[in-house]
Amino acid sequence: MIYGLLVDVSKCTGCKSCVVGCKNWHGIPGGEQGRIRIMDMTTGEYPNVSRWIFPVMCMQCDYPPCVSVCRYDAGFIDTHGIVSVDPKKCVGCELCTLACPYGARTMGQKGKAAKGCDLCMDRVQAGQLPYCVETCPTDALIFGDLDDPQSAISRLIQHEGAQPLKKKFRTHPKVFYAHLNRDLPGFSR
Repeated sequence: MIYGLLVDVSKCTGCKSCVVGCKNWHGIPGGEQGRIRIMDMTTGEYPNVSRWIFPVMCMQCDYPPCVSVCRYDAGFIDTHGIVSVDPKKCVGCELCTLACPYGARTMGQKGKAAKGCDLCMDRVQAGQLPYCVETCPTDALIFGDLDDPQSAISRLIQHEGAQPLKKKFRTHPKVFYAHLNRDLPGFSR
């Protein structure tokens, strides 16, 4: 089973429920950057203006630059394809934060260990959904097994033509975006 996430940008309102839920679940204090950030981008010129609001988190890459630059083996990929950090091995050198093309890896203020979304694997192993998915009031986040072609996430990725961000980096992310303008500055192919 390889887990992934689908973000349906047409349903995201930017309410930040995913951000707040994630920070609460993981005990991240107010004022500290969380594991998810909301992008709010406007493109075009009046009167042809478009606004795009969507969450960005660890993309759970098959080839994660954050793991490959870690000299202390703190970054790793588990058996479900989830990119994680072992806080006991992380020395806080910040190389992983610099290597991530998505800006998804952060350093906590109260500790030396790097942090990033791990799709709430503790919850998933207990039979629950990631907290961001559970708290999203518009069902803009879909979690599931990418290995199962009949899973809801696999069918939606196929039906909606969802794609990962920044494909040009060839990291092969497992977070997909549906209904997103592919010409957004900084997020294009």
